[in-house]
Amino acid sequence: MGMNDTLAPRRRGRPPVEAETVATDATEPTTRRRRAKIGEFAMKLGAPERPGFVRRWFNDHKNRIAEGEELAYDFVTDKGVKSTDPGSRISRIVGSGENGEPLRAYLMETPEEYYQEGLAEKEAKNRQVDDAIAAGRDSTGQHPDTHAGRGSIERDR
Repeated sequence: MGMNDTLAPRRRGRPPVEAETVATDATEPTTRRRRAKIGEFAMKLGAPERPGFVRRWFNDHKNRIAEGEELAYDFVTDKGVKSTDPGSRISRIVGSGENGEPLRAYLMETPEEYYQEGLAEKEAKNRQVDDAIAAGRDSTGQHPDTHAGRGSIERDR
């Protein structure tokens, strides 16, 4: 029998906690940080929905916030929603910008009717482009007599 056979096997990780350090006062509520579950998808940018409104996150990069405001989006200021912004606007840090500073995303919302109007406008513009492609027109509305011109694109709708 060798010298290592008499010793207890070496323990990995943290040492065991003694029983007296675990016991707490029964009147004191124990708060424990909730741990993320392994193997599940966690939505870092989830937020409660609001009936009649469409919510989305806008990165504070270049002109995105101003574009959102032009599209009738307003900042969300609900209480009880997780936020990393010290003000009343709900935001989360989503990365770092080109200069190394934290990049924030702000939760904004717009009324459902404005959102549907925006979708209809976008679809109408896409339909114009699709019709021009199907007719073989270029961006000026002309039918170029080139190899890729008229009749080379077929519509499958």
